[in-house]
This record gives sequence, structure tokens and C-alpha cells, in this order.
Amino acid sequence: MDLSETRIAPRAAGGATALLEPGPAGTATLDSAREAPQAGAPTTTTREPDRSESASVEAADMTLPELQRSTLAIWLVLAGVAVSVLLGLVAGARAGAIGIGVVLVVCAIFRAVLDSPVGLVIRTRTIDIVLYGATGVLIGGLAVATPSI
Repeated sequence: MDLSETRIAPRAAGGATALLEPGPAGTATLDSAREAPQAGAPTTTTREPDRSESASVEAADMTLPELQRSTLAIWLVLAGVAVSVLLGLVAGARAGAIGIGVVLVVCAIFRAVLDSPVGLVIRTRTIDIVLYGATGVLIGGLAVATPSI
């Protein structure tokens, strides 16, 4: 398909744009499952599911081994947080903070490797990995660098 023939429709009521594809006999079709609104007809907007709804739909489509790995990931993370807190109580705040930093880096690895780990999906995969990893490195770095902790 030639990109010069592709046109972008004006923004719809919800702020979304639709990509118009050239159709037979020079007509344009919407590149989506819904039909284009008639001229002068009232437009309707559909409610898009929020992040929590899409995560539950993804979890329903997962096979049993994928769901088990995904659920195991959140239990491992929770166990790591509990061990880090206990480590902080017994060995000191620095050790606990380093433990929390390691747990956050492990969260980034789980989010990168698993399809949709239960409890770790917040935004897109890239944003989750960057946020988990950067926060873990910063907490660990501050725990090592701070002299009075």
C-alpha cells in the first residue's frame, strides 16, 4: 500500500483518530471494526477498559503453566520483600535497603521475561522495566553511599 494514499480522519469525539484505508472504487474504509458515523448522525463513544480490566483479560487467556509462573513471580517478590524487611530489622537499615533494591531489580527481570506477571503489570512493559530497574538501582546506590544509614 502506498503511504501517499493513506489519510488520517479528523479526531473523533473521544480524541482518537482513525486510519482511513483506500477501498474499492476509491472509497475509504476505517481501519477498525466499527463503522464510520454517518454525516449528521450523532456520534457515540465507547468506554475503553482501564489497565486492570485488560490485565484480567490477559490472565484469562494464559495457559496453566504461564499462569503458574506468573503467580509464582509475585509470591517470590513478596517473599523477597519480607526477607528484606527482616534483614533490615536484624542486620540494619543498609542491608534492608539493599535487599529492597535487589527485589526491585528482580521485579524488572520478571517483567522483562514473563508475558504478564500477576501483580507486576502496571503500565507498558518498557515503562515497568525502566521504573522497577531504576528505582532498585537508586535505592541500592543510596543505601551504599549514605554514610549514616
